[in-house]
Amino acid sequence: MKKSLIFARAAIVSALLYIENYSIETDKYDIISDKIPESFNGYKILQLSDFHCKKFGNNNKVLIDKIIALNPDIILFTGDMVSREDRSFEPFYRLSAALAKRFPVYYTVGNHELDVSDNELKEMFEILREMGVKILNNESTIITKSNDYIELYGMWYNLRYYKDENGSYRHPEKFDIDEMKRLLGNAPSKHFSVLMAHNPLDFKVYAKWGADLTFSGHIHGGVIRLPVLGGLFSPGRRFLPKYYAGEYSIHDNKLIVSRGIGGPRILNRPSLVLVTLKNE
Repeated sequence: MKKSLIFARAAIVSALLYIENYSIETDKYDIISDKIPESFNGYKILQLSDFHCKKFGNNNKVLIDKIIALNPDIILFTGDMVSREDRSFEPFYRLSAALAKRFPVYYTVGNHELDVSDNELKEMFEILREMGVKILNNESTIITKSNDYIELYGMWYNLRYYKDENGSYRHPEKFDIDEMKRLLGNAPSKHFSVLMAHNPLDFKVYAKWGADLTFSGHIHGGVIRLPVLGGLFSPGRRFLPKYYAGEYSIHDNKLIVSRGIGGPRILNRPSLVLVTLKNE
């Protein structure tokens, strides 16, 4: 009787852990601004962050089918799509190839990509570009629809802004507006601007620079998500990070933080983000 009870409890725990780590949610947000052109009213942006070469079914079919069903106008990869420990990036390549056939896909890197060798990163970029993925390395582009457009920026910064010279995430160098201007130039024009920046912890700088809407990840939703308190951890094992998941505002500047797809999770299922732009 005791063995049966232990087996039943173990089966329940295993099932719950599987759901927590492989059952994908979609977090949906509406971003309303009179800067959004009329032709972009209802425009859908899908964000996929912190993939870490995870597998959701054979060749990631479960994940791909879910994204296709959401039918976004554009897809943003906001970093840590691979892990520094990965021996193969094939899961990421297969996912990218499948999505780039159907949707415009843009990508900017996170801290894990910056931890792989220069040759590996160069090879990755070449493979992705051949697939049709557009990589924004501290660059901008315009997204057009009808006769209107919005601006899209992809920013990454040096690892010293993630961790110090000893590898500790507790005391990184401070990222400031002067460094952001050095990377991306002066503030965006009067047009609605979207920024991909992996680390949400510098949202104040992004808002001061002038990004209307920023997409970030990095925090994995706090790994463990507690009722009322929210996400428990951030990189460096700091507790209760301010920007761990969801929508945040500084005046009219918005930040969306994805809980990500990869990594271990408790009460914090893998998540896609779907943002719909709306004109007031």
